[in-house]
Amino acid sequence: MVISSARLMKRASNEGYAIPAFNIDNLESAMAVSEVMHEMRIPVIVQMIPRTLNYGGVAMYPAMMRELMADCPVDYALHLDHGSSLALAQRCIASGFSSVMFDGSAMSFEDNVKYTKEVTDFALPMDVSVEGELGTIGGKEEGDSDMEASYTGVSEAEEFVRRTNVSTLAIGVGTAHGIYKGEPKINVRRIKEIHEAISTPLVLHGASGLSDEVLRDCIAAGISKINFATELRQAYTNGIKAEFEKDPEVFDPKIYMRGAIDNIKEVLKAKIKICYGL
Repeated sequence: MVISSARLMKRASNEGYAIPAFNIDNLESAMAVSEVMHEMRIPVIVQMIPRTLNYGGVAMYPAMMRELMADCPVDYALHLDHGSSLALAQRCIASGFSSVMFDGSAMSFEDNVKYTKEVTDFALPMDVSVEGELGTIGGKEEGDSDMEASYTGVSEAEEFVRRTNVSTLAIGVGTAHGIYKGEPKINVRRIKEIHEAISTPLVLHGASGLSDEVLRDCIAAGISKINFATELRQAYTNGIKAEFEKDPEVFDPKIYMRGAIDNIKEVLKAKIKICYGL
C-alpha cells in the first residue's frame, strides 16, 4: 500500500530506526527495490529526482511501482526528491506520489519559507506529506553544479517548521550528494540538537559513501529517513560491466541487466539492515 513518507518516518522515529529512501532511475532499479521489498517484507521510500522524471515521464514511475508491487502487502511511499516548484509537486501528486519535497535551500530563508508553504498548503489537505530542506547538502543534486554544505541552525529549524508546517525536514549537517572527495565530517551533535528542539522527523541526504558506523550514529541522534542514490547507480553500472566481462559477446539486455538488478539488490539489503538495525 502506498502511504505518505511522514507516516513511515513517524513510526520510525517512535521506534528508533530510520526509513531508507532509494532513488530509482529506470525499470531495472524499480525491479530491484520491488524484489527486495517482496523478499524482506520491510517498508521503504521509493523516490525520484526531477531529472529522472524528465527522463522517463512523471507518470511512468508510479505506474511501474504499482505494477511491481501489486501482490506485495508491504507499505511504501512514492516521493518526489528535490522538487523545484509547486507545479511539479502538483503533477507528481496527480500521478500518484504520496510524498513530495520542495527544495528551497538555495533561496533566502524568507523565500524558502514562502515557496515551501505554498506546497504544504496544497499537499497536506490531500494527505500527501511534504519534505522541506533547510541548510545546504553539498555536492551535486542534479549533476549540474557543486554546492557548498552549510549547517542548519537550531533556531532556524524551529522557525522554519512553525511557519511552513512541513511534514519532514532535511537538514544540512556536513553530508554531500555524489561521491565524497575526502573523509566526510558529519555533525552528529547538530542532528541531536535539532531533534530535541522539534518533533518533525528529520532527513539525511547524501548518505552514499558514509560508513555504517556514522549512519548508525545519525539514526541514534534522531534521523528518521536516509537517502541513498549514488551507491545504487554505481551498483547498477558495475553490475552491467561485470556481465560484459563474463561474456563480451552478450547482446540481450535481459541477460546483462539481470546482473545490474542483482548488484543493486545487494546494496539495498545492506542499507535496509543498517537503517532498521537488523
